[in-house]
Amino acid sequence: MHELVIKGGRVALDDGWAECEIAIDDGRIAAIGTSLAGKSVISAGGRWVMPGGIDAHCHLDQPVWGGAGNADDFESGTISAAFGGTTCIVPFGMPGPEMSTVGAIDRALDRATGRAVIDYGLHAVVTMGTGPDVEAQLTELAGRGIASVKLFMTYQGFAVDDDLFFRVLDTAHRLGWIVMVHAENDAAIRRTRQRLIDLGRTDIRYHVVAHSETMEREATHRALAFAEMTGARMTIVHVSSWQSAEEVARARVRGVDAIAETCPQYLFIGSADLDRPALDAARFVFSPPPRSPRSHEHLWQALIDGGIDLWSSDHSPYWFADKIGGSQTPAFNTTLSGIPGIETRLPLLFSEGLLTARLTLGRYLDLTSRNAASIYGLADRKGRIAVGLDADLALWDPTARWTLGHKALHSRVDFTPYEGKSVTGTPTTVLVRGVPVIADGVLQVRPGFGQFVERTAANPALSGKPVEETTPWLDA
Repeated sequence: MHELVIKGGRVALDDGWAECEIAIDDGRIAAIGTSLAGKSVISAGGRWVMPGGIDAHCHLDQPVWGGAGNADDFESGTISAAFGGTTCIVPFGMPGPEMSTVGAIDRALDRATGRAVIDYGLHAVVTMGTGPDVEAQLTELAGRGIASVKLFMTYQGFAVDDDLFFRVLDTAHRLGWIVMVHAENDAAIRRTRQRLIDLGRTDIRYHVVAHSETMEREATHRALAFAEMTGARMTIVHVSSWQSAEEVARARVRGVDAIAETCPQYLFIGSADLDRPALDAARFVFSPPPRSPRSHEHLWQALIDGGIDLWSSDHSPYWFADKIGGSQTPAFNTTLSGIPGIETRLPLLFSEGLLTARLTLGRYLDLTSRNAASIYGLADRKGRIAVGLDADLALWDPTARWTLGHKALHSRVDFTPYEGKSVTGTPTTVLVRGVPVIADGVLQVRPGFGQFVERTAANPALSGKPVEETTPWLDA
């Protein structure tokens, strides 16, 4: 007799769909089969039982930069994630000015404790203000369940120079960590931005010019070359264009352990959206910016054939008034970059990828949970429906048709770039460690139910090995 059994659903297993039951004990999947007995039963008739999603790139309750704080803390952000079918997130321990990397993780843990309703890990972030002992800080964090670090190649206060970049890559290689990189050429952005301002070309459409595909492509190439030189494993986050996606593909041919992530905004929003009137166009400002139909087509194909590994939200929650700085005529250089998406990430891909058969079930599962678990050190407990793993599950109604809009969502952000878009499919019941967090569309748990998840080294095979044993170009 199991504690809980889910019956009657169509279950998404690693090898395909199955009409079976799932038994849960002590928060983990205890059995998958038929005629399972449980003290409690959840009827999933007509529902698709999917692994809970893992969103490994999102921002919550970060220190104030540029005068604006996040609209979502770990309570509202994780509630929104849960209603979107996500059961685990890995946001960033983002430092404030001159804050150490360890200090930023401590701050994020303090902010998350007692607030999250789903499980969470944290990525470290290194900036020029991290301090001289970056190697010691990352080594300390490895002992505390952190297994990844992010670097920025642009943004004042965040961008690292090449010397620090290499120090982090070498340390990550030694620890078996993965390095996440925001790849845009900072000098080119600053140069072009200032020239546009000097010419009076500040309409929001010029955001695309100030952050061109060439700038992203160059930085992506350079970052992956650094990974090639050091043997480090690297994720290029929010790949937005066909040019950057091709750089990742070329690096893989050379033997670089390169991972590509993209986000819904790079498939469902285009550069033409920035040609709208200023107040409307401001809803679509994020970096890298939305791209051309050619990039949309290329990225869809990369999702289909495996060129893209991860589907993340890059949820960046700002109130709209903060985003536009209170202006009624916002400009590209005054509008904050970032959009919400933690709740819409899965419904968009479920509707437009899985239900349309653009994506196979296997590719959908890879993009939304399995790859994130494997890449970021969660595969020993999350990411799949399998005996022994956490019972993180989402029961989807594949026939429900609804309209995206900020009033229908649960983030505190007062806008969505997908306002008015119709989608099919919605998660109705969501379980974390076997406990219904959402049941029939109603929140069931109190803030603090979510737990911090310590992660293992993303690539333990690298840990401790000298670069000579792991760098592919030495064997060429």
